[in-house]
Amino acid sequence: LADTIRRTLSDAIEVGGTSLRDFTVGDGTPGYFGQSLRVYGRAGESCPACGTPVRREVIGQRSTFFCPRCQR
Repeated sequence: LADTIRRTLSDAIEVGGTSLRDFTVGDGTPGYFGQSLRVYGRAGESCPACGTPVRREVIGQRSTFFCPRCQR
């Protein structure tokens, strides 16, 4: 898990992070990692991998989106 977290963070940093709503990096450009998010913001829609409806849980006043079948 730790290796996967490091790899994901490195990938996100390489493309400028994840821009949500109107956030931009210092030079005014948005981050592009958000384009690779497969279920974020898609509560109730089908998981692209298995078709199970994506769930949204609020944890610490933050939304988390996941597939209950693929991401156990």
